[in-house]
Amino acid sequence: MVLHNKYFKPSHKTGVMKCLLLICDGMADRPVKTLRGRTPLEAADTRNLDLLAKSGILGIVDTIAPGIRPGSDTAHLAILGYDPVVSYTGRGPFEAAGVGLDVTAGEIAFRCNFATVDENGLVVDRRAGRISEGTQELAEAVNGIKIPGAHFRFRASTGHRGALVMSGKGLSHNISESDPHEEGVKPHVVEPLDGSEEARRTADMLNRFILGCGKVLAGHPVNVRRIQEGLRLANTLLLRGVGVAPSLAPFSEKYGFRAGCIATVALVRGVGRFCGLEVIGADAEMSIPGLVSMAIDATSKYDFVLLNIKAADDASHDGDAEKKTAVIEEIDRALAGLLDFTVENYLAILSDHTTSISRRDHTGDPVPILIAGPEVRTDDTAVFSERAAAKGGLGRIRGQDIMNILVDLMNRSEKFGA
Repeated sequence: MVLHNKYFKPSHKTGVMKCLLLICDGMADRPVKTLRGRTPLEAADTRNLDLLAKSGILGIVDTIAPGIRPGSDTAHLAILGYDPVVSYTGRGPFEAAGVGLDVTAGEIAFRCNFATVDENGLVVDRRAGRISEGTQELAEAVNGIKIPGAHFRFRASTGHRGALVMSGKGLSHNISESDPHEEGVKPHVVEPLDGSEEARRTADMLNRFILGCGKVLAGHPVNVRRIQEGLRLANTLLLRGVGVAPSLAPFSEKYGFRAGCIATVALVRGVGRFCGLEVIGADAEMSIPGLVSMAIDATSKYDFVLLNIKAADDASHDGDAEKKTAVIEEIDRALAGLLDFTVENYLAILSDHTTSISRRDHTGDPVPILIAGPEVRTDDTAVFSERAAAKGGLGRIRGQDIMNILVDLMNRSEKFGA
C-alpha cells in the first residue's frame, strides 16, 4: 500500500528537515570471480558509506518485486512512490521529456540510437562507434524528413542516444520496435501488434521515416568526416521503448513538499519531469563531486532532492569490475560532504537495480539501502554492502515503501486511522 495526499502534510516551518535521496544507478551487483567472490561494493574502499551505515539503518529493496528485473524508469517510478504496473506507459516518453521534448495526448515517443549499418543493411554497431560529436547536425537533418500524415520531432541526447516524438491523427503505440538489440542482423521492420488500422498506418509511416533517415544520414557531412577519420558512421536510427505520455499525480500533491531532480541522463530527468519534480540542470560531463555538491546546494531550496549518479551502471554494462569498484570509491569520497548533513536531515542511498558485471545487464536481485538521519533507529550494521544490508533493521522492503518511510521520518505524515 502506498499512501497518498491526505496521509502526508506540507510544512511551512523554518528549519524543516530536508531529505536527499541518492540513487547510485546500477551500483549493486552479484559476487564477481575476479574480485575473489566479492561484489564491487564489498571490494571498494567505502569509509564514508561505512560511517553512514554505522550511524544509520540498512535493508534490502526489491524495487519492483522479488526476482523482477527492473528498468531504470520503472525502478525510479517505484522509488518515488508510483506503482509502475499502473503508471508505466513505455520508456520513450521519459526519454523525450528528459531531452526537453514535450509529449502530449495522442503522440507517441521512442528512445533512439544512432547506429551503423553496412552496405547489406546489417547492424555493425548499435552505438555508431559511441559517437559524441556532430549529433546536433545529424538531428537537424532527421527533423527535415517529411512523411505525409505524420510529424516527427527528434532530439539528440548524450552520445549516440536520442528521442523521437511522432504526432498525427489516429496513431497507435501498439507497434513493434526496429532495434534488433544485437549486431550482425538487419534492423526489424516495424509491425502492427494488433489488427487495427491505426497500428498499421503508424507502423507504415515509421518504416518510411526510418528509410528516410538512412537517405539523409548516409551522405551527411558529419558522416563524410567520420569516414575520413576511420570512424563508424551514424547512418540510421534504431527505435525502441515506444510509449504514450503517462498520467501521474504531481509529487508535490502526493507528499506535500517541493522537490528537485538532478541527473545527467535523459531518462531520469524525464521521470522527474513527469512526476512533477523540478529538473535542475546538470551537465553530462559534471564530475561526481560536482553532482553531490550541486545536490547539497539544492537542499537549501527544496525539501526533497533526488540525485542520480550513473557511472557505476555504465561500468557494469561494460563488464568492467575494476572500473566499477573505482567509481564506487569516487562516489564514497564525494560523500564526505554529506556526513554533517545527516545531523539534522535525512539521507537515503540505494541502487535502483542490480547491474551484474557477469551478465552486463540488470538482474532481479534486491539492492541495499541505507538511511541516515537524526531519529533513525540504528542497527548493528557497520558496512554498506549487499550482504551486510540483508542483516539490517529495515529488513526487506519494496521500492514503493521508501517514500512512506522517508516522509514519516521527516515528520511530514498524517496518522492513518483514529
